[in-house]
Parts: sequence; structure tokens; C-alpha cells
Amino acid sequence: MTEDIIFNLLAGEVAAQRGALSEAYTHQLQVAQLAGDAKSAERATRLALHMDRDDLAVKAATLWVELAPDDLTARQLVVVLMLRHDVNASVLEHLKAIVHISEDKDENGFLNVMAAINRELKRETALDLMRKLVGAFPDDPRGGYALAIAAMVDKDYAEAEKLANTLVATHPDWPKGYLVLSRVYLAQGNKPRARALLAEAVGRFVDDPLLLSAYARILVDAKELQLAYDQFLKLEKVEKDAAAASYWLGLIALELKKDEAAKGHFMHLIELDKRTDVAAYYLGRIAESKGESKQAIRWYQRVENGEFSDEAQARIVRLMASDGEIREALDWLQRKRIQYPDQAARFYLMEVELLREHGTPEQVMGLFDTAISAMPNNNDLLYARGLYAATQKRVDILERDLLQVIANDPKHADALNALGYTLADQTNRHQEALDYIQRALALKPDSAAILDSMGWVMFRLGRYQEAIGYLRQAFEKLPDPEIAAHLGEVLW
Repeated sequence: MTEDIIFNLLAGEVAAQRGALSEAYTHQLQVAQLAGDAKSAERATRLALHMDRDDLAVKAATLWVELAPDDLTARQLVVVLMLRHDVNASVLEHLKAIVHISEDKDENGFLNVMAAINRELKRETALDLMRKLVGAFPDDPRGGYALAIAAMVDKDYAEAEKLANTLVATHPDWPKGYLVLSRVYLAQGNKPRARALLAEAVGRFVDDPLLLSAYARILVDAKELQLAYDQFLKLEKVEKDAAAASYWLGLIALELKKDEAAKGHFMHLIELDKRTDVAAYYLGRIAESKGESKQAIRWYQRVENGEFSDEAQARIVRLMASDGEIREALDWLQRKRIQYPDQAARFYLMEVELLREHGTPEQVMGLFDTAISAMPNNNDLLYARGLYAATQKRVDILERDLLQVIANDPKHADALNALGYTLADQTNRHQEALDYIQRALALKPDSAAILDSMGWVMFRLGRYQEAIGYLRQAFEKLPDPEIAAHLGEVLW
């Protein structure tokens, strides 16, 4: 630590804090040169980039590489900066260094190179540079792999197939070559060819987890579940972390009606502490299918997050209700509302469903009133109360609630449709109904439900041929009994 080093270090800090980036850059570069400090060269590089001074950044980044020749970020950045100034810049030595450095980190250096040069060069220029780099490592299959991946990203599947075939022919003992070639076949929509290739590959490389996983998944896609199950069993034995295999084994076992085997696989996920929400959900389903409602509830209660969270909560309520524990189910939902206030509307709606099945209309409307008093502008609650009111022939409540929803969200197509359909079905305000349904259809022109409503309001207006056209469209999109009934009535 000399006087000059300390002065430049402190002056650079003060300049940076005051926004004098040019002075800060100069001082940081001085520190890097005087002290041989790579960190200061990096800071100088980033200051130059912040000022959009690529010329200064190249100078600092070149020094950074000199001081830290094994720093992957420094190498990648200096390549980017050099190519930004001159696409013909001599960067091949830097690219080779990236490959070597990545190898020490157990990474594919060729992919790291692609990431660097693709940002600055046109596709053909980048591929030409990559081919030169790959040529410098003729015995390394990862170069050909990176080229094939790059061609796939560009959707040049003919080139990707050519490169992948060359890779397999040149390096027949490298499993990833078969993997990338199978992906090219899949990208081209040739599933049989991909499957045949993977079947051959797993026969040669019986312990390769990537090939086993790819082959098993393509068998799942082909609905050959027993074969897929057998492959995932092999994968479970060779994979360090067998969570993915256990997950798929559990799902396939359920499809094959092997509930005990499925239970074992999902229990394995619980033991590994991986995908526990999914595992608990399916363990609940297995217990429920056996009539073990208490055990099922305990599993469902462990599903706190993820894609099955809502379904698990709904099943808890249904199981409690089916066991005659209506009061307990209501209490549980109320506790959940308190525990998760941001999800209160969802739990209110679940409570409503419970009361619809096991309570009275007065109790349902009373709960809706309580919920909406607490959350007066919640569209989900207002919409649900409006629809329920329609089932009770209370068009006045439906209209009031759905108009509030539409005021809150003028593009709420479902509210517009529900209001229009009910007015068409239960009142003589058919022209008004048509206006709401037309607005809904403009927002969701492919909705079978809205096309059905349009057909029904046309019928009520006496425009039978137009009604038939809309209802046929709706039925083609969704062969639903109610749509069929509407179409039948209009044809009659």
C-alpha cells in the first residue's frame, strides 16, 4: 500500500459517490495498474460501461483479464466489448481461454462462448467464429453439441440435424450426442424417430440418467405407461437425487392403478423433502380413495402451496362435510380466513359452496352479505353472489352485483355475459340483454358460453336463423348439455 495507491483509491471512491464517473474511472484504473488489483480493474470496467464508453471499457477489461486470467466474467466481457468495436477482432485466444476456464468449473465452455458472441454478432458471423473455435478442439464433443443447440435455437432444424448426426458419428461413445439428436427429431415433430434413437441409446448407455429420463418421458407422451414406469425405476437407481424419478413413478403408478406403489414413491418424496406439497396432495387422494377420510384430511392439510393448494383445501371441506362434520368444516374455513387474510375471499367462497349443499338459501345469502360487507369491492364475491341470486330468481340482486363488478372492471366479460344471459332468460329486457352480450363477445369472441348466450338472446328476440348460427358455433366449441338444449329448442 503506497501513497499513490491509497490516494487513487480514496479519490476514486469520493468521485464515484459524487457522480463524477470519469474521474472515478481514471482513479480506479490507476489503482489497478499500481497495485495489480483485478477488483479495481473490474470496477473501472463497470464505470466505463455505465458511462457508455466502450473504448474505456475495453482498456479496463483488457487489464482485468491480464490481472485475473482465469476470471470467466472478465473473459466474456472483453470478448463482447472487442466484438462490439470490430466484428473481426482477434478474440479466438480469449474464446479458447473461456473453454478451458469453464472446464475447470465443470461447465460447457462452448455454450458460455455462444452466450457471449450471440449478443454482439449476426447469426452467420457468430456460427463462423464458433466453427473456428470448435476446430481448435477436435477431440471435444461439447463444441459440436453447442453448435447443434445454437442451430436448434435458430429453428434451423436441417442444420441442427446435420450437426447432431456428425456429432454422433464422430463421438459415438458420448451420450449427449444422442440426446441432442433426439431433441432435433422432436422439434421436427418426428416422435417415432426420436423414440427409436433413445431406445437404442439407453441400450448402449444403461446408466446415463439424461438418456433414461428423456426416453421415459417420450414413453409417457406415447401413453406406454408400463414401459415408462420401468425406465423411471432404472433412473431412480442411478440418479443421485431421485426426486424427479420418484415424482413420475408416483404419477404413473396412479394411472396404472398401483396405489400402494404410488404411495411408496410419494412417501419417498416426503423423505427427500422434495415436492412435498405435490406428494402430500396425492397421498391424500390415495387415502381418500380407500375411504380413509381422516388420513386424507391430514395429508391435504400439509398442502400449503403449489398448484394443488386450492384443490386440497376444497377436498378437506368436502371430506369433513361427508363425514357429517359440517360445523367443524365451517370452523376450519373461518380459522383459515383469519390465518390467511389475503385469501379471505377464496375461503368465503368455499364456505358458500358448503352451505349451498348443506345449508339453506337464507344462510347462503347471509354469508354472502357478511363477506361483501367485509370486502365491498371484491369482484369474485360480487360475481358469485350475483350468480347465486339468479338461481333464486332474484334478478334484482344479480343486476345490482354484476353492474358493480362491471363498474369496477368494464372488461369483465363473464359478468357482462351473465347479466345479459339472465336478462334474456328471465325478463323481457331482451334488447338490453343483447347489448351486454355483444360487449362480452367483443372481449371473448371464441367463448362457447358467450356464443350460447348470443344464440339464446337472438332466439328470445325472434331472430331464429341467427340464433341457430351462434348456437351451432357454441356447440362445436363445447358440446355441453345446456347448449344442446338451447339449440334443440330453437330448431323445434
